[in-house]
Amino acid sequence: MLPPPTPADEPRRLQALRSLCLLDTPPHERFDRIVRAASHLFRVPIALVSLVDEGRQWFKARQGLSALETPRELSFCGHAILSSATFVVPDALRDPRFHDNPLVLGAPFVRFYAGHPLRAGDGSRVGTLCLIDSQPRDFSDADRAALVDMAGWAEVELNALDEREARAALEQQERFFEVSVDMLCIAAMDGTFLRLSRAWNRTLGFSDVELYSSSLVDLALEEDRASTARHLARASEGAPVLQFEHRARCRDGSWRWLQWNAVPDPEEGLLYAVARDVTQARLLAEEHQRVERMKNEFISTVSHELRTPLTSIRGSLGLLCGGIAGPLDSQVEQMVGIAHKNSERLLRLINDILDLEKMESGGLDLHMASTPVAPLLTLALQAHQGYAAEYGVRLEVAVDAPHAHARVDEDRFIQVLANLLSNAIKFSPRGERVTLSLTREAGALRVGVQDRGPGIPEAFQARVFQKFAQADASDTRKRSGTGLGLSIAHGLVSRMGGTLRFTTAPGAGTRFSFDLPECEPAPDTAHDPGPTP
Repeated sequence: MLPPPTPADEPRRLQALRSLCLLDTPPHERFDRIVRAASHLFRVPIALVSLVDEGRQWFKARQGLSALETPRELSFCGHAILSSATFVVPDALRDPRFHDNPLVLGAPFVRFYAGHPLRAGDGSRVGTLCLIDSQPRDFSDADRAALVDMAGWAEVELNALDEREARAALEQQERFFEVSVDMLCIAAMDGTFLRLSRAWNRTLGFSDVELYSSSLVDLALEEDRASTARHLARASEGAPVLQFEHRARCRDGSWRWLQWNAVPDPEEGLLYAVARDVTQARLLAEEHQRVERMKNEFISTVSHELRTPLTSIRGSLGLLCGGIAGPLDSQVEQMVGIAHKNSERLLRLINDILDLEKMESGGLDLHMASTPVAPLLTLALQAHQGYAAEYGVRLEVAVDAPHAHARVDEDRFIQVLANLLSNAIKFSPRGERVTLSLTREAGALRVGVQDRGPGIPEAFQARVFQKFAQADASDTRKRSGTGLGLSIAHGLVSRMGGTLRFTTAPGAGTRFSFDLPECEPAPDTAHDPGPTP
């Protein structure tokens, strides 16, 4: 037995078959009368309208056969759909393709078969009108011509809805256009309206007569008409989807922002589109931007005004702590020390806020240059030894690329490391270690900071890089911080061409890392590798 080969257009053919919406549907008289007529005309006991899907041939109509379907690999129809010509097997027992087929050796004992392919609307051969007899027989040219004519009748029914189905489909479409909240539209390719849902009347206030005498371009505000026409022109140029926004006139003289999603059909010369009124969303977005801008301006102004006196206060307190005014009483010295420490914390907060404001406004200037990376790790590590000692944490560095260079802003790069290290130190248990590393990974330099802390809670992970984000308000009482460090580090790394990311696991700690492109040393440092850790 030779199973039928798969047609070259199989995906398209199956899609066309499914689009007919006939598979596994109840019997229809319009198909049943075809197989009854075929059985009578050709004097065969079995006549079928057969549809061939992935694994079976399913019978939409059958005369003289009780089975609803048979496996495709056993089917004669699977062979018949391979060609546009009528497929005839005069005697299956003498045909090497079928002589041992179970449908030949057993019920229904097929000896004669004749099938003509049935085409869907796109020309795909989706099934057959076929004749079967348990006796071998000849099939004349006149018989072939008659079968072709009857197959044409079956094709008409295959691709047509009956009157009741057509009326029901039309009523559903009418109902959909009536109740839809979105503004549904069928238009010509130039934007002339052909069909509009009732939402157009509700949104813009125009009558049907006024709308249908207009077009998509005509409804646009004067300032938006040229851009709207350009978007429509893209449909004629072959764009598969059009997405744009414009302002549309209302009958009362106001206007609304409409957001369009349209699919052109060049063959039909039609545009199927949905427009949504996004006026309120735009107003809210503009108001949000205005409030955000005012907030940033306020924070920037206040921070600048605070930084100058606070710098002076911190300096004076530092001098007092250093003994410039002579020895201090122990209680006074303690109070001055607390004030000095908190003034430094306030100054760091103000500087962080100003850095964020500069990054968001685009006013942060970076001085990028080819820089040896390993020495910067050493500087950052040394600067945090005292802080680590306060928490009982040991710092270590692991460098696999001691002479590697990257284009960075040296000061901002150290600021990133400082934020990552201080964060890792705060969340590490006493006696544990924090590792700062530099490796080559996939052609880039990877800088990492690994702690052995509790890990980042899953519920907080999506907000790690947000401003003022902290995992747990109660926890921050034990671990001081503003929630700005990681947000600033993320922004600075991005400005230097990398992406800050993290991996974390409960009880196993967290690793923050980022990749930077490796570059050649600058000419004046090419022979000076600098200090290494």
